[in-house]
Amino acid sequence: MKKLLLLCLLALLVNYSFAQDNETHRMILKDGWQMQSVTKDATPGATVSQTQFEPKGWYQISVPSTIIAGLLANHVYDFDPFFGMNFEKLNDPALDKPWWFRKEFELPAPEKDKNVVLKLHGINYKANVWLNGTLIADSTKIKGPFRIIELDVTKQIKSGNNVLALEILRPFNPNKQKGDLAIDYADWIHYPPDYNGGIVNDVEIKTYDKVGIQYPLVTTHFDMPSLAVAHLTVDALVTNYSKNEQEVTVKGKINNDVTFEKKVHLGPNEIKNVTFTPAEYKQLNIKDPRIWWPWQYGKPELNRIELSVEHGGAVSNSIAENFGIREMTSKLIDDHSRVFIVNGKRIMIRGAAWSPDIFQRRSKERQEQEIRLYRDMNMNIVRSEGKLEDDHFYAMCDKYGMLVMTGWMCCGAWQYPENWDAAKREVAMASDSSVMYWLRNKASLMVWLNGSDMPPRDTSVERDYLKIEKALKWPNPTISTANESKSKVSGFSGVKMAGPYEWVPPIYWETDSTGKYGGGTWSFATEISPGPSIPPYESLIKFIPKDSLWYTSADWNYHCGTMTFGTTKVFNAALIGRYGNPANIKQYIAEAQAQNYEAHRAMMEGYGLHKYHTATGVVQWMGSNPWPGLIWHTYDYYLYPAGTYFGMKKSMEPLHIMYSYASNSVNLINSLQEKFSGLKAEATIYNLDGTKKYSNTVATGVDADGIQKCFALPAITGLSTTYFLKLELKDAAGKVKDINWYWLSTKPDVLNWKKSKWYMTPETSYTDFSVLQNIGKTPLKVSYQTEKGADTTRHAVTITNTGKTVAFQVHLRALKGKGGDDILPVIFSDNYLELAPGETRVIHCKYADKDIAHAEPYFVTSAWNIDMGASKTEKESGFEEGWAK
Repeated sequence: MKKLLLLCLLALLVNYSFAQDNETHRMILKDGWQMQSVTKDATPGATVSQTQFEPKGWYQISVPSTIIAGLLANHVYDFDPFFGMNFEKLNDPALDKPWWFRKEFELPAPEKDKNVVLKLHGINYKANVWLNGTLIADSTKIKGPFRIIELDVTKQIKSGNNVLALEILRPFNPNKQKGDLAIDYADWIHYPPDYNGGIVNDVEIKTYDKVGIQYPLVTTHFDMPSLAVAHLTVDALVTNYSKNEQEVTVKGKINNDVTFEKKVHLGPNEIKNVTFTPAEYKQLNIKDPRIWWPWQYGKPELNRIELSVEHGGAVSNSIAENFGIREMTSKLIDDHSRVFIVNGKRIMIRGAAWSPDIFQRRSKERQEQEIRLYRDMNMNIVRSEGKLEDDHFYAMCDKYGMLVMTGWMCCGAWQYPENWDAAKREVAMASDSSVMYWLRNKASLMVWLNGSDMPPRDTSVERDYLKIEKALKWPNPTISTANESKSKVSGFSGVKMAGPYEWVPPIYWETDSTGKYGGGTWSFATEISPGPSIPPYESLIKFIPKDSLWYTSADWNYHCGTMTFGTTKVFNAALIGRYGNPANIKQYIAEAQAQNYEAHRAMMEGYGLHKYHTATGVVQWMGSNPWPGLIWHTYDYYLYPAGTYFGMKKSMEPLHIMYSYASNSVNLINSLQEKFSGLKAEATIYNLDGTKKYSNTVATGVDADGIQKCFALPAITGLSTTYFLKLELKDAAGKVKDINWYWLSTKPDVLNWKKSKWYMTPETSYTDFSVLQNIGKTPLKVSYQTEKGADTTRHAVTITNTGKTVAFQVHLRALKGKGGDDILPVIFSDNYLELAPGETRVIHCKYADKDIAHAEPYFVTSAWNIDMGASKTEKESGFEEGWAK
């Protein structure tokens, strides 16, 4: 197994250069690759991998790249694969045959006569590897996208020009029980016809002077509850690449002020783990450490470790990377609820699942943009189900203090280990080893899951996973599955994935708080959602033809999920039953934003209200989409934040006032590590015509990371069928800390629990918001101020309701000039909001200057019931018609 144990470096990547700050003697082969199908060029590998070969007509690409990603980069297709059902046009029999990925590179003269290693960090699915006319390894050895394979090419490498050629065959049937152990999308999306075949992570050349060091790991232990001293244990893997014994010195440095070293004897070709303990090295007991915290609990402080290995008085290689001083643990509250603990503090986990681009195209800029969107929604975790990202993604999570939950995937071959033959089992175990080495020192990694929808069905597989994880010193919790099953090996998971995945009304979440029907606010829901999230019109027209822009069209359904989730029928029925039949697509979209907002807000509020009793975490399925879709996201593929996004953001505010649908009460949720006293909670109820029907204010407070019931709302007579509840929280000085609006009805949503399914609970009757179509019009007044930064522009937009009725679903857009596209990504402090008669709100907006493309910003404000003629605005801004009759 040692020969197949795959090595992965954790340093930040720098292209085409040796002797980098992060690691010496390393070269990333990124740009200047050529790609072609064997059906177009049948030249054998012995020739393709020679400098004399001329790859005429081959595609120029950069890696990582899948086959289709490479073809898209070369503009092979005369259509947008995301538009309508164009995705089907990508089908090509050539994708079922091998493809060449060829790279010419030069080995610098100073690296001559050293040991040279080729490292493949992600070949999907298998490959024959050729170097300078020689077959280095065949497809029986090079197999699996999550393996990091090390090949000694010292004998084949040349000083000067070299040619590397990989003949890659895509995976087959990864979504089937007996398919390949590759990337599986289950019912999320349609599968790309190359099944992401290609190179999905880095390819690198490394050189060593006989010995090398890699895989740094810094493990932290505190004397809880004190965090005054961090006891650090340092591990690293040292390898002798020669056939002779070696006496070496391993040296380490932390933050340039803590040093340590150890002499190590290595036998021929020996691989040895070297450990520095705080008992042996007193300097590793760090006083007043810079501690890494999830961002809402403190600063995500990062430290720096440098390691080197010397022999004969010279450095063979060195490596340096960031790490976090932090300690991750977990415990079961009961058999069904696991709470996660960071540095001795329990944390209520609320976040969303992550998906990379459908063609595995990665952009450092986009990764950072999306992590910022997660943080802006006040989330503290990203879950990745078997769609492992690259080093930059995890570096961003480390930097921004976002926890990461990741592990193996459902629902195809990975889920059925009882069907694996010896070769597949070898792929699985080598993949587990690779990932443990790769991810174990990432500060943000909270937990690893050895299964997704169930524990490994072959118990020996879970036992072997656990042996690997223990041997490689995985420092974080490990659980067997993302669902509520009890593993025969490791016991209760303490988490669940019992649905729903389809539309359910706000009352659902608190009603099923005991787990009788599966969903609801109990345990740790690793994936759960009220279903579709309909993008705004400006996004929809980018991927659905205008003549198909209706919720029953084939193009519409094609951009839902697959199988059970291939339509928005359940969502549509609720929308029509609750808000009324839309007259056109724009009215449908407006109603959808309101329905998305209330549903997603209620889910996260419900979990927050019941935190630790026994709700311990919730992960929205999903945060992002791998392509333009209509279900399971918080912002769309184009990074447009709409109703779902702002419902999520509102619900997870650090100090939050909320309404409980189940108890008809006003409550506070505090996600901060600070106790608040002297607060004032105020509730005001307005009828549809804007008249005030009720008002109450109470003095209150809330403990650190606590919840507090303020008061129950009384029975009120004379309410309109639909009415509004405004909640406002102020501090002792009268400063507004939070505003939260609800639209409610005298007719409740009624769930049919007896007909619950794993993905939804139907309703026997809907609430009635249909009168919102006839809400009285009201004028708005809008103005804004601008603040220019070095590379960011900020605006403070003041919106006032100058009328007599509540302004419903006020939506603010920032455009690239009048009539231009939306500035994306963009951060609004609030949106899709309500305004009482005479109420003024200031909405803060910011964006990167490069994203406005030198245009002047233009703001557009809309509301369901805006009075266009009487509304007033200043500067470069305007209004958009609403939907109320």
